[in-house]
Amino acid sequence: MQEPISSTTNSFSEDTRLYDRSVESTNFLLDFWWLWLIAVVAAVAVASLLRIRRNLVALEARCASAFGDVDALLAERHALIPNLVAVTKEHIGHEIKVLDRLLEAQQNALETFGRNRMNAETEVGNAINQLINVAGSMPQLASSNQFPELRIELTRIEERVTASRRYYNSTVAEYDAARGGFVSSRLAALSGMPQHARFDLGEQRAEIAAPQRVAFG
Repeated sequence: MQEPISSTTNSFSEDTRLYDRSVESTNFLLDFWWLWLIAVVAAVAVASLLRIRRNLVALEARCASAFGDVDALLAERHALIPNLVAVTKEHIGHEIKVLDRLLEAQQNALETFGRNRMNAETEVGNAINQLINVAGSMPQLASSNQFPELRIELTRIEERVTASRRYYNSTVAEYDAARGGFVSSRLAALSGMPQHARFDLGEQRAEIAAPQRVAFG
């Protein structure tokens, strides 16, 4: 009598050697644990670099925006200079050097870029202050309608310029501090992020706004 043929079926784990492969993978991870350590360190380093770069980009954008605010106010100040010159020119013909200094300073500021722009705009503010001081000593000019209005307008602009300049300088200081480290400075250089010079326009507002002494003969 023929014995029945017994058929055996293997389980899925036996067919795929799932257990053996799990053991091999575990042994591999244990033998080469340092690879995972390197991968974790590399991931943390990349994340840190990306965070530093995002911070630098944000601070640089703030510097550019703050400089744009100052630049807009300076453009408004430049627009008032021709009116100031026109109002005072006929009354101070003997002080033509003051007008020449102002016009020359304005032209220089409009043609200057970069760090030298800061000094050029400071000179414009000094020239405006000198012209107003000279013009304010003339009774017929000080009592006119146009000159006091121009002085008030220039005072308003100088107040806003001073506030905007201080905010811009604070953003530049924060930006410089953020890129002051070895890694951040190299990252900023590789990313092509520019440096920003601080704006020093002088404290002209108080002098321009101060009452002028008028000599009556």
